[in-house]
Amino acid sequence: MKRLGTTLAGLLAGVSPLVAQAQTTTSNAAPAPQQTNGRSPEVQAQPQQTSGRPARAPAQESDPYTDEIVVTSSQQRGAVPGDIPPEIQLNQADIRAYAVSSIADLLTELAPQTGSGRGSGMPVVLLNGRRISSFAEIRDLPTEAIERVDILPEEVALKFGYSADQRVVNFVLRERFRALTTDLEGSVPTEGGNSTQQVQADILKINRDRRVNLDVKYQGTTGLLESERNVLPTFNDGSGVNQAPYRTLVAPSQDLTINSSYARNLTEKVGATINGTLEVQQSEALRGLATSLGGAPIALSADPSPLTASSRTITAHLGTTLNGDGLPWSSAWSWSLTGNYDRTTSNTITDRGFDALGAARPADRGDSTSNVGTVDALLRGPLFKLPAGDVSTSLRIGGSLSGFDSTAFRNGLATDASLSRNIASTQLNIDLPIASRRRDVLQPLGDLTINGNVAVQHLSDFGTLTTTGYGVNWSPFKPVRLLASWTNAEDAPSTTQLGNPVVASPNTRVFDYRTGQTVTVTTITGGNPLLTAENRHVMKLGLELRPLEQTDLSLRADYVSTRIRNDIATFPAATAAIEAAFPSRFVRDADGDLVSIDNRAVNFAENNTKQLRWGFNLSVPIKSSLEKKIAAMRAQREKERADAIASGKPLPAEGQARMFGQAQGQNGQPPRSPFGGSLFGPPPGAAPGAAPGGPPGGPGAAGPGGGGGPGGGGFGGGRGRGGFGGPNGALAGRLQFSLYHTWYFKDQIKIRDGVPVLDLLNGDAAGNNGGQPAHQIDAQAGFTKDGFGARLGFKWQSSTSVYTGLNNTNQLNFGDLGTFNLRLFADLGRQFKLVRAHHWLRGTRVSFAVTNILNTRQRVTDQTGAVPLNYQPDLLDPTGRAVRLSIRKLFF
Repeated sequence: MKRLGTTLAGLLAGVSPLVAQAQTTTSNAAPAPQQTNGRSPEVQAQPQQTSGRPARAPAQESDPYTDEIVVTSSQQRGAVPGDIPPEIQLNQADIRAYAVSSIADLLTELAPQTGSGRGSGMPVVLLNGRRISSFAEIRDLPTEAIERVDILPEEVALKFGYSADQRVVNFVLRERFRALTTDLEGSVPTEGGNSTQQVQADILKINRDRRVNLDVKYQGTTGLLESERNVLPTFNDGSGVNQAPYRTLVAPSQDLTINSSYARNLTEKVGATINGTLEVQQSEALRGLATSLGGAPIALSADPSPLTASSRTITAHLGTTLNGDGLPWSSAWSWSLTGNYDRTTSNTITDRGFDALGAARPADRGDSTSNVGTVDALLRGPLFKLPAGDVSTSLRIGGSLSGFDSTAFRNGLATDASLSRNIASTQLNIDLPIASRRRDVLQPLGDLTINGNVAVQHLSDFGTLTTTGYGVNWSPFKPVRLLASWTNAEDAPSTTQLGNPVVASPNTRVFDYRTGQTVTVTTITGGNPLLTAENRHVMKLGLELRPLEQTDLSLRADYVSTRIRNDIATFPAATAAIEAAFPSRFVRDADGDLVSIDNRAVNFAENNTKQLRWGFNLSVPIKSSLEKKIAAMRAQREKERADAIASGKPLPAEGQARMFGQAQGQNGQPPRSPFGGSLFGPPPGAAPGAAPGGPPGGPGAAGPGGGGGPGGGGFGGGRGRGGFGGPNGALAGRLQFSLYHTWYFKDQIKIRDGVPVLDLLNGDAAGNNGGQPAHQIDAQAGFTKDGFGARLGFKWQSSTSVYTGLNNTNQLNFGDLGTFNLRLFADLGRQFKLVRAHHWLRGTRVSFAVTNILNTRQRVTDQTGAVPLNYQPDLLDPTGRAVRLSIRKLFF
């Protein structure tokens, strides 16, 4: 044990304390530069070195504190090609300011910027400007491995074969990176009762075209009982006892995920990736004590056993991607081929209690297995040239085979269902440039491109479905861009929506809008084989404005109008209008009390929404304290050089060692890094014993990282990827603001002909959480400097009212709701004095977060001002305010 402890201490002492600066020591030419704010740097490009030999140092002395920017290409590395630039672009300093652990966490933080008014799904995710097999391929990569993030509008999704209802997020990784990341996290409500723990370990190595990643994550949540919150007991369920100690508000659950991926180039122009994921989830909820159908009181035993509802899901995923440049007819074309196989098995067991005679009923069981295999090919490139530019196209051809088998055991009887679906699909997208400022074609119009797309799907069980669309991309002058698009799409229900096993869940508490009472009923969930395909028509008008050339400020506004015919939707709330439209879904007893509800999905005749979403993003660089010292040292150094030249004396010694109070290296070697060694040994291409930047004149000596080479020890380089100085360097801080307001003008549902239209903005509801709030606000603010930072988030929605009663004579009032979330973090690896004294703190970040700071819960009252039992605050939000502590450490 003593030897093991010594070994571990040595490992901890050898890692670098700074944020995971990639070991980008390269034997090739300096990589393409990092741009900021989506604008090309106005500097003269230098020729790019293509030889595989090490780059030679320039004859003149290298200045480790220079802010010179070296540009080797007009287009950023990994950028999405096309005529639509990113709406938002995040560099390394911006990403670091979010202080999150993985790409998945970062995407969650960016939800306000990546949300789309056209759909509710997650955005399309690209890696280095290319398609990936699935998000699982990169979701667990640490954020320190990201060089840049580009957020693009929905129209770009069409260029990659996706539908135009998702924004596009392109993650660009560093060319070299390697780290072992460990993360321990614990969360607990301030009111107590339960807790959540998470342990994660991730190992990642990137060496240009090769990437290896393995991630293991476990998360566990303990249960929270109604008796541990301020929940009024219910005695109207026939049990005659207080059910609160036997019902869970939060079910205990466990989740284990193993995710791995490997990527490399097969040839000079073809890259391949393979990804595998295994996830196991299980939970068990308590649903109260068993009752008889006759409602007779039950006798409690010394150790009563409540009804349970348990579930277990195992998901396996295998994905692969091939990306290539060049086709036989043109080197300007690119292609990709993705393949995925997903298998999901699910098992649920739900206790049923007693029958009318007091005999125990057998538990309901639902077992299902889903198998889905897909293959997708994409070709992208220019067709021919026009005066305003290339006419570009993308063609996607795909197919999938899916099968869904389920078995439901209800009342001792088994019901089997087996569904299969084969899909053949194709999609064509064409971009036609009309005007171009750069090419001086119809210059008064600015930049103008029109777009057209068509997609056809043939489903073995639904026939042929089509999607058509067209759009306009117009920039009348540089700071302004207008986007308009129109889409008509046909979508079929999923096999799970059609064939999920039918499960009955007793002792479910719901609000009966017809009687205005909270009742305990049996709910039925599962698939509905009678669902039909829906038709969606979407119009979007978008405006993007960048008013200040030198400031990272972007304003965006999107107006979206959506009309869906035969809308596939979850079953709505139990209102009088819904019950009149679907009488067979409701069962009442002789007294008119609600007994059961069939909550399986339905088709609405029509759904119409109109909304405006607008907001802004602002990012302001902040110079760190160390940068100010570097600037002062640079000024002093220039003065010493000028004095030496004037007096004819030798030039003063260079290097970063003096800045940290270190001795210079011996025998012409650079000094040892002040941050210690590396868990993985010397970076690729570095000689044993050499510093990451390489010796003078060797690889990296003239890289954009300044004196230390790209990503080495140098603190110069300004905006170079390896440099630590400048507004985008590793030392830079950030002040960030974002604010988005969504305004719903219309949200109406036509259930079927002859039934009144539901107006969700004016007294109707489609769910149990009230109508549609007319206004929603999502705001974020962040500040980071010298390794310390804070982020504050705010969400708010306006109030709604819902009519209740048989003739809509009463109402429920859902109050407005606003919540604040705060996260504080400290990157201990950037506290240089602390690290020198305590080497084990290198690469460590500590975060402390408080969600729902004010412990705010929505208040729901009826027309008398009373709170219905089902809308007690602790039922709506059992957790309330919670605190979370996270300790994260990187071993490089």
